[in-house]
Amino acid sequence: MGKKEHQYKRPPKQIGAITVTDEKLDKNASNRIGKQDPKYIVIHEVSLGTGKSPKRFNMEHYSNMIKEYGRTGRTIGYHYLVGDKEVYQFLEDDVATEHTGTEFGNHNSIGIERLICEGVNYEYATHNQAKLIATLMLKHNIPIENVITHKHMQEQEGKENPKQCPGRMLAGFRGGVQDFKHEIERCFIYGWFFEDLLDEETKKKIPEMQSVFKRKFEERNKRIKEQRGKTVKPNNLLEEFYK
Repeated sequence: MGKKEHQYKRPPKQIGAITVTDEKLDKNASNRIGKQDPKYIVIHEVSLGTGKSPKRFNMEHYSNMIKEYGRTGRTIGYHYLVGDKEVYQFLEDDVATEHTGTEFGNHNSIGIERLICEGVNYEYATHNQAKLIATLMLKHNIPIENVITHKHMQEQEGKENPKQCPGRMLAGFRGGVQDFKHEIERCFIYGWFFEDLLDEETKKKIPEMQSVFKRKFEERNKRIKEQRGKTVKPNNLLEEFYK
């Protein structure tokens, strides 16, 4: 019997109604390194390994840090930072920044960091990261196969000793990458998006898209039952939708 899929807990309604906070960097910040047309979304965690950072390494800490980088000539950055109760946006999606350690990744992808520190609910933060990724996939028509980890991007670009990021997810903590992608899938099925990032035309498409996804979800579950004991290709729901 295979490992049971992990489903992440969603924040309570009073927390789940959060919007994306505009924390955009100064127009002359050094970690704005050019323009891009994003084709990938890269999953990050703010710390390596499977341990939690001290409580002081919170949203404000990383917000101050990335802004300081931009004032002092450093080019490292990321587009969004996700916590359990807040989401910050530092860069427009069409702005490139150094977040992957690869030339291609830095100029073709949106970087989303997830906060890991004491006092932050890991489940809620992970759900919010999936919800944000689903939103950006919808906004930019990015397929699920182009949602990859920091490590995967470096492997894809042939970098030796790729960074073990996102550390907890790669280690399979409360579900691995595959379970996380299923969480993104659920966001499409149930219409969980940060709608403040979407234009009106895109928002109008959500109910119809939900209907399509629910039907495909039921069809996939039927196939899984019919093929129980056989190998079933994972994530085919989003892959089929974006064909």
